[in-house]
Amino acid sequence: MSAADVVIVGAGPAGLSAAIELRRRGAGRVVVYERELQAGGVPRHTAHLGYGMRDLHLVTTGPRYAARLTRTAERAGVEIEVGRTVHSCADGSVTTTGATGPTTVQAGAVMLATGVRERPRAARLVPGDRPAGVLT
Repeated sequence: MSAADVVIVGAGPAGLSAAIELRRRGAGRVVVYERELQAGGVPRHTAHLGYGMRDLHLVTTGPRYAARLTRTAERAGVEIEVGRTVHSCADGSVTTTGATGPTTVQAGAVMLATGVRERPRAARLVPGDRPAGVLT
């Protein structure tokens, strides 16, 4: 079993940004697990402008924003493992599976950054209250 200072579940903007900041502040081994085959999250699929305004102080498309965050994380020494699904997390032991089989990492800390999904058109037509600020 290998060890990591921090394991982050999810390689979207939140997970990658947290990983970059952790490395910047001196964290040792930071591992990010992503179930999809490419890091970047939802922005990879949204080609409209508007990404990067607050954190990068530039306006770019979702795919470019996702690619830039991924490159920045890799340059910072973050280990990004794509195509891996986290199955359990107990007592700092994180178990994943992927094409190369199961792995277990002992983590000093675990962060969940599993992301958001845009609602399909049909879901927008469902009436009712939706808690403000709650992302599922």
